[in-house]
Amino acid sequence: MYEIADQLNLLIPGYILVFARISAMLATMPVFSYPMITGRIRTLLAFTLALIVGSIVGADSFPAVASVWQMVGLMAKEIFIGMIIGFGARMIFEGFAIAGAVVGLQMGVAMANVMDPTIRQQVPIISQFWMMVMILFFLALDGHLFLVETLFRNFQIIPLGMGELSADAGDAIIRGGSRIYQIGIQFAAPAMVFLLLVDTGIGFMARVMPQMNVFFVAMPLKIGLGFIMLMVSLNIFQLLFDIVYHDMIQFTSDLVGKLS
Repeated sequence: MYEIADQLNLLIPGYILVFARISAMLATMPVFSYPMITGRIRTLLAFTLALIVGSIVGADSFPAVASVWQMVGLMAKEIFIGMIIGFGARMIFEGFAIAGAVVGLQMGVAMANVMDPTIRQQVPIISQFWMMVMILFFLALDGHLFLVETLFRNFQIIPLGMGELSADAGDAIIRGGSRIYQIGIQFAAPAMVFLLLVDTGIGFMARVMPQMNVFFVAMPLKIGLGFIMLMVSLNIFQLLFDIVYHDMIQFTSDLVGKLS
């Protein structure tokens, strides 16, 4: 009788900590964190995964909790670690959103926003188009399996209660934030350079033919040529996406290792 009570005293806090980290990861990871997945479904998924992961990790890896305040501190640590890991997996998605916003501004369709059903917010139409293309590439490379693997594998590298935000982990987070903008500029660079040349040509035409209404011609010309460039950019995406995808895997793996 008392042995069962002692086991429950160890198991319940351990499963709560596993649930806290998985819930934080699902709240920040791509796909799982989208509002189209309701809070009840996300909570049920986190609870189910916590039962599975907790049984795999084993009671021997659960930290001993002596007080309520220690439990609160451990939960806060696990939530923070889970959010950081989810951020690493979300890096490539945010880079594509930035790339679409930059190209849309160059084309002159920055105010043409559409409702993104995944986040339930108004986003530039170019960002929405590239995001759908990126999700297709992501699924084609079995990226969803990488997210599921990350949910399980991080508990082997970072035992419960043993994670620490070291200086190397903070530096990796900062570099990951700058990497998001670098990815966005890399994917937007071909369209940006092409549209810059179009703007140069329009400016030259305005000087050569002052009687031409440049503003009447420039807008539809830039939009039409911009869409043609977007179709051409799809071939470029196939070359760059694989490199960026493996960078995301490497960054997430390094981030998990530095949090241990």
